[in-house]
Amino acid sequence: MALKKEKGIVIQSMDFGDSDRMISLAGEADVRMKFISKGIRKSKRRAISSTELGSLIEIDYYDQAEKDWKSIKEINLVNRFDTLKSTYLGTMLIFYFCEMIATLYPEGESHPFLNQILVGSFEYADQNKFTIELLPFFKLRALANLGHFPTEFFCHTCGESVLQKRSAMFALETREFLCGDCHTLARDQLPMIRFFQTILTHRFSKLMELETKKEAVKEADLVLNQFLRSITGKEFKSYFEFYKTIGDSF
Repeated sequence: MALKKEKGIVIQSMDFGDSDRMISLAGEADVRMKFISKGIRKSKRRAISSTELGSLIEIDYYDQAEKDWKSIKEINLVNRFDTLKSTYLGTMLIFYFCEMIATLYPEGESHPFLNQILVGSFEYADQNKFTIELLPFFKLRALANLGHFPTEFFCHTCGESVLQKRSAMFALETREFLCGDCHTLARDQLPMIRFFQTILTHRFSKLMELETKKEAVKEADLVLNQFLRSITGKEFKSYFEFYKTIGDSF
């Protein structure tokens, strides 16, 4: 029975039995799988915070091929993101992002980028105040990495770049970009589409320097929320409380 290591963000956490806890990680190397930390809820030596949603942890675990879950031998807390979790908004942001990734990330697949964007987003929000630009940035980057969202901005009809057109929109039903030269558009979403392109080609720090208009940011987040509903067939449990908590800042 081999002993292996993994490092990642806890995206699911569930009490199991009287003292155990089952977790799932968006990890750096391995495929997504379930891990069980036996006795951690009653342990005086191991921190229960290492199994909280959003915690960055390192684990040593037994690779038991015959089991649906792996037993954790050692678990170490790398970053709890205490400042972020000290506020209700920060806690809800963690719940929202973790639920989103847990829903989109199938077990048995490996997507190290999801670990990177979770860590980067939580580190930024932990060290800086919350900003709404983080929402469409996180969602679009995650969706594009998983292959759900188109990353080339060409009109479905003429094949030309919509970024060079006078008007364009994203057709949510068909998940295609359309330009104003080929179609009578219900509305012009070109500023939002250019914002999408900026998200996919720039780091978040650079994105913040560009000072995109809030209207484009809000429309981008609205469209991405609609897109998430269309591919998951549901609303995330944390959605309403998270956006209620944002309130007027959004």
